[in-house]
Amino acid sequence: MNETAARHPNRFLADLTQAMRSTAETARQQTMEQCQADAKTYTESLHTRTDDEAASLRKAAEADVSAIRDWSKAEMERIRVETEQRISRRRELLEQELQEYNSAIELEIERVQKRVVNFEEEVASFFEQLLQEADPTVFASMAAQMPDPPAFDLSDRGNMSPDIRARREQIMQAPEPMPIVNAAAAAEAEARAAAEAEAEAEAEEEASRAAIARAAAVAKPATVESTQVVVVGLVSVASIATFKRQLGRLPGVKNVGVSSGPDGEFIFTVGHGSDISLGDLIPTLPAFQARVVSEREGVLNVSAHDPEAEG
Repeated sequence: MNETAARHPNRFLADLTQAMRSTAETARQQTMEQCQADAKTYTESLHTRTDDEAASLRKAAEADVSAIRDWSKAEMERIRVETEQRISRRRELLEQELQEYNSAIELEIERVQKRVVNFEEEVASFFEQLLQEADPTVFASMAAQMPDPPAFDLSDRGNMSPDIRARREQIMQAPEPMPIVNAAAAAEAEARAAAEAEAEAEAEEEASRAAIARAAAVAKPATVESTQVVVVGLVSVASIATFKRQLGRLPGVKNVGVSSGPDGEFIFTVGHGSDISLGDLIPTLPAFQARVVSEREGVLNVSAHDPEAEG
């Protein structure tokens, strides 16, 4: 009986094996479906991520293009101002050159007249002695020694003095071209460098302003407003960065952004508390001699002096 059971499995084992096979097949099917679903989800996330990153890349490219345009406008304005300044200095130097030249000519004329007077005196003395001689042989010998008139050479008496020559060379020397960089990045770098240099000296002042601002915030919460400060007169990247940095340090100012306008002006977008008046604070900025020219809702038109443009 045992040999027959070994040779012919009973029905229970056959059903159990069949059930296990069915369960394994179901598990296999579920595993494949789960894998396909996970792959689909991941692929969709890749597409979404690709779209987001492509948009981010396009946005970064547009920002760089805008910054290049800003740099171009600032550089053209810098070149225009530099050209006008150098032309003005060259014309001023021309007046000094003409004065020097005229003075040199006058001195040369005096020198010529003095030589003529000296020659006339020499000839008069010579003839006085000659006319006293009665011997024809001696007379002829003396006459042969008659002095020759002085030679007047056209020597260059209009050469510039070393000081004027040096100034002329300085004016004519072409300045180093400004490297083509992201103007916004250059301004930010300039601002960071200046901020680091002044950080230690202004730490106490910053702490005091922060304490006053905190006290004011506790006493009277203020909403944040945005004002466009349209500034004309700024030329150099360094001054643009410094102006932005000083705006950011005004009490109640939260953030400052900068962009260039169509006519060479620079537009500073200032986020600030509603309880402060930018029109009253801007003229206090050091070095720029800033003044509010006109004001309307959300916009201040400001005229400023660029300290970097001097010289």
